[in-house]
Amino acid sequence: MLKHASIRQRIVNLAVPLAVTLILSGVFLSATGDADYMKGKQIFDKNCAVCHKISADKLVGPGLKDVTKRRDKVWLKKFIAASQEMVKSGDKTAKEVFMANGQIPMPDHKFLTDGDLNNVLNYIENFQPEAARKVTVDINKKDGFTNEEIKRGERLFFGLIPFEKGTTLNCASCHATILTDSLNFNPSVLDLAEAWKEQNGTNLYQVLSSPTSQKMTDSHKGLQLADHEIYDMSAYFSEVSKTGMETEKSFPARLLIFLTLGFLMALALADLIFFKKVKYKFIHIIIILGGLGVHVTLAMQEGTRLSRTQDYAPDQPIKFSHKVHAGQNKTDCEYCHSIASSSKSAGIPSPNLCMNCHKVVTQGARSGKFEINKIYRAIETGKSIPWVRIHKLPDHVFFSHEQHVTAGKVKCQQCHGMVENMDIVKQATDLSMGWCVNCHRRTAVQFADNKYYETFKKLHEDYKSGKIKKVTVEQVGGIDCAKCHY
Repeated sequence: MLKHASIRQRIVNLAVPLAVTLILSGVFLSATGDADYMKGKQIFDKNCAVCHKISADKLVGPGLKDVTKRRDKVWLKKFIAASQEMVKSGDKTAKEVFMANGQIPMPDHKFLTDGDLNNVLNYIENFQPEAARKVTVDINKKDGFTNEEIKRGERLFFGLIPFEKGTTLNCASCHATILTDSLNFNPSVLDLAEAWKEQNGTNLYQVLSSPTSQKMTDSHKGLQLADHEIYDMSAYFSEVSKTGMETEKSFPARLLIFLTLGFLMALALADLIFFKKVKYKFIHIIIILGGLGVHVTLAMQEGTRLSRTQDYAPDQPIKFSHKVHAGQNKTDCEYCHSIASSSKSAGIPSPNLCMNCHKVVTQGARSGKFEINKIYRAIETGKSIPWVRIHKLPDHVFFSHEQHVTAGKVKCQQCHGMVENMDIVKQATDLSMGWCVNCHRRTAVQFADNKYYETFKKLHEDYKSGKIKKVTVEQVGGIDCAKCHY
């Protein structure tokens, strides 16, 4: 009996450590597998999701359901890294895939390591659609919130009260609540509110639980909101979508000077005629004449500025940076403004043109996916993007981009300034008649061997004889009134 008990004890002594080891190994492997799965998801979302679905449905490229069963993993890693090299090398399968998908080349991903490629293939192979978050509040509610809910949401947004999990975060430190003249690539509170309010817009419950970009993941690290807190934030957004944002106020120095001098002149004139408290009349005269001089100067300056909007730089519906696109990425102006060489207007690019690049470029380095998603939503809804026009001449002025860009070979920067250095495009010049006339007086035309100007016989004689070295726009009628006003 004792012998059997001793054997059982030995079995137990061996089995317990073995079981603990197996359990701990399973936990470790599970945690490692989950980490690799999430790394694969991040790589896929950043580089692949814009063209591929992990289903049988085709997007831009083929659906990837069971792709690891249909293709060898070694081949898949080579194809992901450099698909066009494989096509050009004559790989039969690569050529078949390329032809079957409209000969649309897949971008190279040579920057991905072997570990990255293994993780993304593991993610595709073990992909499980995310279950919809179960919430205890009405996630579809867009209006009708109580004043208490709105106020609580506002206080949470500004970090005046902590979240239930104990975290305090001032959202306004990234998401502006006041309109300014500088470009903040983070969406403003109004941007967030409008994106949330749109039909099929931002799902706050999903975004605040599972950030949609690496930028959001980094910014919202450790942030966990309860259902009722997201509900209160929605209440605050509903109010912002109605009231809009305040504008940053500048000190009205010129108006204050104008009113102060007007008051002093009135006092001086009243004292000179009625009160006679100041003994020396020259003091009255200095105040009145000095005040009149300043008033006339200010009136002339404001009259000159009337209808001129130099430095006008309105907020745009999408935070599009010319500094990034035209400057850093060297995008030619006429790629986006394609009709400038053949039309009066330079034109505004359609969302479909934007998608030529943003099918692949799905998030910005500073703005994440938020701004680019506005293009996707515009295409989905069929609504045009309401860009705000910056450069606008009066209706009685005729101006043709075709004449200046094609015939005059005028560079865009000559009228619009160095847009390749501007995050926010502004009106660089005053676009006054004097500015246009001065440009026509100094700008030479292509006069020699140009049949368009062959009727200007006197100018041809002077030009050939060396009497004049160039022929300007002014000399061929460029400042005639009827050229621009007819």
